[in-house]
Order: sequence, then C-alpha cells, then structure tokens
Amino acid sequence: MKLLFFSVTKHQYRYFETLKKSFNYTSKHLFFPSFSFSLKGFRYTKQLVLTDIFAIKFKEIDCKYTNPVTKFFYKLLLKLQTPWIVSSVYSQLKVFKPDYLIVWNGKKFHQAIAVEIAKNLHIQPVFFENGVLPNTTTMDFKGVNASNSVPRDISFFVHLQVKEDQQLPQTLQVRESKAKKKTFDTSLPERYIFIPFQVAYDTQIIQHSPWIKDMFELYDIIEWLSTQINIPFVIKEHPSDRVSDYTPLYTKANKNIIFSSQNTQELIENAACIITINSSVAMESLLFAKRVIVLGEAFFAINGIVKTAKSKEEIKTYLETMDMWLVDGKLIKRFLTYLYYDYLIPGDWRNPSQEHLDQIDIRLKKQYDALPHKFQQT
Repeated sequence: MKLLFFSVTKHQYRYFETLKKSFNYTSKHLFFPSFSFSLKGFRYTKQLVLTDIFAIKFKEIDCKYTNPVTKFFYKLLLKLQTPWIVSSVYSQLKVFKPDYLIVWNGKKFHQAIAVEIAKNLHIQPVFFENGVLPNTTTMDFKGVNASNSVPRDISFFVHLQVKEDQQLPQTLQVRESKAKKKTFDTSLPERYIFIPFQVAYDTQIIQHSPWIKDMFELYDIIEWLSTQINIPFVIKEHPSDRVSDYTPLYTKANKNIIFSSQNTQELIENAACIITINSSVAMESLLFAKRVIVLGEAFFAINGIVKTAKSKEEIKTYLETMDMWLVDGKLIKRFLTYLYYDYLIPGDWRNPSQEHLDQIDIRLKKQYDALPHKFQQT
C-alpha cells in the first residue's frame, strides 16, 4: 500500500508526519508550498474545472477581509498560484502512484484542488477532520461534515443494536479562544434558547448554509423570533473566530437577546432548546438529550434526531410547540453510539494514542481490500 500525505499547515504536517512514521507502508509527504514542478502538471491545470473551488474560496475571502485592495491581490495570488499547486500534486500522484491521497478536511482551496486531481487519476482520497464528539477524530473515505458517509436513513438507527455498557462522553472539551473576545457578565435566564455562533468564513457556513449568509443574518432571524416567542435567546460567539466583529450586535441586545461568555456545556445543559446552522454544538447537545433545531446542511440533520428548518417561520412553529416535542432518547443514543464507537476514530489527533493509530491502520487496510483493482498500485 502506498500513501501520499498532503498538508498545508503546520498542525496538519505534524499529525500526518506522525501517521507516516507509525505505519509500515511506502509513504511520502507533500507539504505545500513544495518546489516539485512538472511541465506536464503545469499544463494539466487547463484540464481541470475549478470554477466551484474558486467561487467558494473567493466567498471566504470576501467574508474575512473588508479592504478591496487586499481582496483583489489575494484572489490574484491564488490564480497565479494554482498552476504551481496543480503541478506539485499532479507530479507526485503520477510518479509515486499512491493508493491513497490523505488530506485534512478536503474542502479548503489547496486540498480541494488536490482531491479533484486525485479523483481524475482514480486515486482514493482519505479525509481527516476534528471529531464531532469529545476526544475523537474524523476519518472518512467520502468526505467530512455534510459530505461524510454517515447513513442518513433514520431506519438504520432505529434498527441499530447497541450494548448497554457502551457509555457516551458527558464532559465536553473546552475550546480555547483564538482571539480576544468580549466577556459578558450576564446571568442566565431560568428558561432560554441557546444559539452558538459559528465561524463566518468556515466551510460549514460558506458551503453548507444555503439560506443564512452569516451570523448577522442569523441574528436578524433571532431578533424577529424574539418578537414572536416569549422566551429569551442566549448567544455565544465561536472561540475560533478571529475576524468577525459583533460590536454592532452587542448594542442591539436586550432582555430577550443576551450575549454570554459562559461555559458551553453549562449553556447547553440549561437550555430548553438549541438552534444552530450546523455547529458541532448540535452533536454535543444531543449528548444531553436536548431539543435541537438545525438550519443548514449537516449529516445530523435527520428528522427524528433533530428538527430541521428552512425558514424563520418553521423555526417559530417548532418553538411554539416545543413543550409537545418529545425527544427520543433511545434513538438519539443509538445515533451517538454509532458515531462514537463505529464511525469516529477514538482519541484527539493532537495527541494520538496507539489505539488511535491502530484504528486508522485497520480502516486503511479494510478499504484497500475493497478497492477496485485499478486503484491498487502495488
């Protein structure tokens, strides 16, 4: 078996280096920017259809930056850089002929281009991402987040057999803030709806939020709901958002819309309901058998597990009938147990244990044995 790891950031590089050294396979690691160059690879750029990849990246740039000059030169740089990216990846895939191209997330600009090339050359991508439950890591041969391979048919989980002794985590990991955030000295209402804000320029919003553009638009919906429903809404900013400035929203907040900086687990456990576009907070909320309303595209947007809404009117209807909404705890436990024990890799990728490494190895071998012969290069 041959593995080609492709990383763009230092944390990806460190993790993939750990995997590379832990497995007894023929492996290479392409850490971009790489100076590998192929004239044929350079020309290969013209054969690729990258319109959607550019559109998504440009949307991210527009979310991150306000200066039009910065936006212009950043976009120009990416256009100039693309043949180099294609050449580097294409030359490695053609010469090394790996069975797997291993990437982080796979939806970011560089990785998305690499995945597109791999698919054209009939090379299987493997996608890694943060785990959706505490102390786990995602590994998927199809994609991550809304593109992953988790079954969407509720009957799969209805008929799933779980063991009584399979326990689920009850303590959430605390996310450290990556930027200085405003702290709010506010007490929680006795009964409230919790809304976790998300990173506005993340792929979850850029690619998987079809009817809500950003957190400002989400706030407008909350503001409207607060005039329709007699229950306060509590908002918490995402700790990883380095860019967004919600100061204008702080000044608009009132007794019905409250910003909080309290612990996320406390906010979840005391909430009557959680509303999210597609945040992993939804998964964490299910651990505590909470009512969850999902507004965007997500692998857990399965009726029976959560409620899904595609308009503010739908949200209003759910909230008005919330007290009649019975959470199916047994079904949710089957869903979470499948994720925790069957789908996710145990352990955090930042500090991978031997069990973590062994599980990845097992899945690589299992998938390799099932690959069509044309994928098997060795």
